[in-house]
Amino acid sequence: MSSAVRSLLAIAVLGASAQAAWSQGLRDRDAAIRGLLARAQGLATEIARQDSVVRREQHRERLATRFDAGAVTVILPVSVGNATGRRFAAGAFQLLDSAGVIPWPFVQSRIVVAYAATGVDSVVRAERLERRSRIMADISAAPDSLADGLLAAAVLGNAYLATLDGEWRAWLPGDMAIGWSMRREGTGAARELMAGETRAGARCLGGSVADCRLWLGLDRDSGESRYQPAEIRRVLTSRWGTWVGRGLIGECQAGSDDACEKLVREGRWLQAIPAGPVSRGSLLNAVCRLHGSEALRRALADTSGSVGERLARGTHLSEDSLVAEWRSWLLTGGGQSPVTADLRDAVPAVLVAALLLLAAARSGRWR
Repeated sequence: MSSAVRSLLAIAVLGASAQAAWSQGLRDRDAAIRGLLARAQGLATEIARQDSVVRREQHRERLATRFDAGAVTVILPVSVGNATGRRFAAGAFQLLDSAGVIPWPFVQSRIVVAYAATGVDSVVRAERLERRSRIMADISAAPDSLADGLLAAAVLGNAYLATLDGEWRAWLPGDMAIGWSMRREGTGAARELMAGETRAGARCLGGSVADCRLWLGLDRDSGESRYQPAEIRRVLTSRWGTWVGRGLIGECQAGSDDACEKLVREGRWLQAIPAGPVSRGSLLNAVCRLHGSEALRRALADTSGSVGERLARGTHLSEDSLVAEWRSWLLTGGGQSPVTADLRDAVPAVLVAALLLLAAARSGRWR
């Protein structure tokens, strides 16, 4: 066999060997890839299974559950637990009962529903609550029974406020004074009155019932009659400093009385009623505490006349008598009697004071 033939045979053998090795490599690589794909598919299946388990558990924890207290019905996720759910509903009921502003039939016709709850429709059908209106509330799946109870009461208050006429909607505080307390809001209301930021407020503090009505915005006065232009400028300066704004604010601060009055009418930079929401809420609470919640509810159901006239009719008092009563109630911290002492109680204190004065007079520092 010639060398050329041997060379050709060698080349052929080498080529066949290389082809066989290449084919085996492809088979090995395909097998490895198939193995990796199988593992990936297995992992994906396990992840999907675990995710499904988690979703089912989350769905189970968020299933809607009904809780009641008095006239209040709330639907919360089952995860809150029975004890927390009952405290939550009871807290909302107590706040509404204390405020006395919302008629119970209105509360009984509504359901407060947490956004976090699922399967609400099934619960509503099962509990035969289809005729009640739902009020959605941003209540967490783990609510604070006190804070979120206030939230549930507040959303009911907002819903009731929307049913009232324009006179009430313009005057009432946005929270309907639900959750108002003498210790907290009462102190703020008394402080606002004593600040004397406006002439009406200062004269009300001094005992002028007519100015109290003006300060509280009880009559149908135009907004600017409750402020003097100089007071408007002073209020703007106290709230915004010496900053000079554009448009009406700048013109008012520059001395234009007309611009100041227009600012009040607009109501964007300065509310038309000098008394703030907390102070107006104090009047609602005074009516409720002194005359009962029914008197307040009668006034809120009234649609004739000014706010002051409606409250007066609800309490069966004259408007001036009602306002004088409110002023005394607020400034005495809810009608608390001042501390008094007769002469017999005062004698020991006088003797102690006399002894202290005598000791001080004999001291070398006082000679």
